[in-house]
Amino acid sequence: MNEREHLAAEYALGLLEGAELLEARGLMASDPAFAQLAQAWEERFAPLFAEYGEEQPPAALRARVLAALDEDGGADVSLLRRRLGFWKGAAAAASALAASLALVIAYDATRQPPVSPTAPAVAPTMVASVVSEDSGMLLSASWQPEARSLTLTPGNVRPPSGRAHELWIIPGDGTPRSLGVIEESGPRRLTVPAALAGHFARGATLAVSVEPEGGSPTGAPTGPVVATGALSTV
Repeated sequence: MNEREHLAAEYALGLLEGAELLEARGLMASDPAFAQLAQAWEERFAPLFAEYGEEQPPAALRARVLAALDEDGGADVSLLRRRLGFWKGAAAAASALAASLALVIAYDATRQPPVSPTAPAVAPTMVASVVSEDSGMLLSASWQPEARSLTLTPGNVRPPSGRAHELWIIPGDGTPRSLGVIEESGPRRLTVPAALAGHFARGATLAVSVEPEGGSPTGAPTGPVVATGALSTV
């Protein structure tokens, strides 16, 4: 930093006195480049001194330093005096900055840590064994709520000749809702419509009735119910 920059910085800090202050004021009025330099220093120092005042060193210490400078005949006393004033102001600025950072750190330490959002609970898989009194297990069913997926594994599902087996969900209100005709062989996975998915709850019943080929023409069981099984969580 050259002498001109020191002068601008000390002017911005308010450290100049006497002839030096008059010199700086003259430059502020006649030298746009110097005025811009001083303004830049003021903008740098402004945030630091917004809430903190200047801290003066003990008078005795300053007097001893200045006396030592006067005794050094080989030194540029004027420049050294200004540099002493500059570093005094810079030290105060550093103290203010440290205090500001301490307040920020203290504030941050008192903040509550961010709370991670709680993951929504995953609905459990449900199963049912749909059993006939006469022929044992007719089929097993597995219900996965998240995918609205019903997997059916058939057992003894062969219906009477010319007839079909139809699967129903019977919730707590006792009204059967059709899930379609059951295939005679091989596992099958059904995607249950959203309107019916809400009826799959613990205690709801899966039932199989004997219907005409293609299923019940009325939307309700028309033939005998040959097998039932209650849904339960795994």
